[in-house]
Amino acid sequence: MSRYLHLADAKNRDAEIRFTGKTKRPIIKLVTESGDEVKTLRVLKGTAKNAYEGLLLHYKNPDAIAQALLSGDPEIDLKMTGRFIKGTSRVYVNQNLKPVSRVHIKEIVHAPDGTVKEERVPKELLANIQTALPLKLGKRFVKTEIYNKLVFAKKYQLHHINGLTYDFLFEIAKDLHETNSLVMLGGGAKGNEPLVFQDGGKSYRAFLEGRVKDNSYCLIVHLSNLELKG
Repeated sequence: MSRYLHLADAKNRDAEIRFTGKTKRPIIKLVTESGDEVKTLRVLKGTAKNAYEGLLLHYKNPDAIAQALLSGDPEIDLKMTGRFIKGTSRVYVNQNLKPVSRVHIKEIVHAPDGTVKEERVPKELLANIQTALPLKLGKRFVKTEIYNKLVFAKKYQLHHINGLTYDFLFEIAKDLHETNSLVMLGGGAKGNEPLVFQDGGKSYRAFLEGRVKDNSYCLIVHLSNLELKG
């Protein structure tokens, strides 16, 4: 499925650009002894009462759970475990594993040692890739410098939609290819904000990579939300 973003180049020229994500097809496939392909199905592992939290409510303490596991199979529901399931819905439950309808979501911030640093109402991020303010090219980095510091979670490819946007994107890709660099891509008025692709979605630091060969180009947006600590 194609989507669009609003991009500006180093000369402050801007354009609406199409981008797509490509799903990598697995190279290896699983087959039976006769060569028939197998498929993946979702199987029910168990019910809430058979999970550890449910067993703890019933047996009151871990020692009693251990004894019950030795003498029987309380973690298995013979009527439900192993059933194939097709669709699921998220349900919030309380400490007694009863469904609740009114939920207040908190964002918990942890310190490096694992202690709770702050509890706050999570901020709902709004998409910023296709607003009146175009995404801007920022600081440049040598490719190896970025690859050794960040973990990329996603990537998207940019595409032109006409001759003008071809020239626009080809020039960006050629510049990045010749300098062997990645350039940070940011949103907001100053072009330094992380990218948010949909309302309520995650924010990502974005880096643009360009490759060219003859008259062909490839522009890839690499997204990261995890930094490697040396």
